[in-house]
Amino acid sequence: MESNSPKKILLISNRVMHYRSRIYNKFFDLFKSLGYEFHVVSNEFQKVDFPIRYIRHDLEFSSVKYKKFIAEMSPDVCINFLHLKDKMIIPLTFFCRRRKIPMIYWNHGINIKTPDAKLKNLIFHFIHTISSAIILYSPVQLKYLSQKNQKKTSIAKNTLDFSDVDRSVLRAPAEVKAAYGIKEKRIVMYISRILPYKGLDILLDKFQNVPDVGLVIVGGGISEQQKSIVDSTPNFYYLGEKYGKDVDEIYQMGDVFSTPGHIGLALNQAMYWGKPVAVLNRIHAPEIIYLKNGENGFIVNTADELKEKILELCNDDEKYAKASLAARATYEKEMQIENMFQGFIDAIHFVGK
Repeated sequence: MESNSPKKILLISNRVMHYRSRIYNKFFDLFKSLGYEFHVVSNEFQKVDFPIRYIRHDLEFSSVKYKKFIAEMSPDVCINFLHLKDKMIIPLTFFCRRRKIPMIYWNHGINIKTPDAKLKNLIFHFIHTISSAIILYSPVQLKYLSQKNQKKTSIAKNTLDFSDVDRSVLRAPAEVKAAYGIKEKRIVMYISRILPYKGLDILLDKFQNVPDVGLVIVGGGISEQQKSIVDSTPNFYYLGEKYGKDVDEIYQMGDVFSTPGHIGLALNQAMYWGKPVAVLNRIHAPEIIYLKNGENGFIVNTADELKEKILELCNDDEKYAKASLAARATYEKEMQIENMFQGFIDAIHFVGK
């Protein structure tokens, strides 16, 4: 006699960042509508300011503990969202194979920051081969897989879920500016962790004392030298780390978004708010596929060009309005969470569940 209980999908994750919890909440709803139960197990969940709907399991990393957990739960499908440094990644894959539980690998394919690391790539290729299916962030990453493993791969273009954003509770941009003491007409936003390769120093160098253009910086990790520059420059503002409603208000207030050296999911959030994006032509996260040069933002070759294009948007209302509309249209057409979710369903169907 067949059971009417829903099939269980178990995502085995490294640290679950706050924005991922929003995604997983939406995945829980979408999975439920299709008759699945969505569980997430991790050693660490970042604190969030909204209710968790997906089924959460806190468990410190240990091959023994995770094997026991999987055996007791008996999921229908496991999804592996671990790094190589999480040493249980291969043992858990083999454990699931022995128990005839499909294990789907979800990631970039390799470490895209070290694409020529031969030994690491050999290990990644081994993981691809022993996995039941593969989910990648972008079709661009298919090149990191063998032809054989490409055949069991689906694409889940990475995005964010904003369905729970309540615009009605956000302060108007003028109120937000007044609250932070921002006087400039146009705002360039850097909202991200502050890491050397992300290029905050480029913005600090190029936008000092630019008339009527403020640089607003949000994120942890600012250095003493960077903070000193901000404190001594009238049109620079460092607002610390912000999440939830606070960061939504800043995106709504700003005009152009830039993390020049490296951009990821912040691009999606900027385009949700209709903000054009400007970056340098460097190695970026897979979300760069959404940035259409000259339409919803710019990809340029030098820091001087970056400044030129940002100021072009700040000083030409017609060009800005066109780019802003294009950014929002990209979100509406290409960045819906349902598009990402379909990649997961494709992989689950591939493994016969």
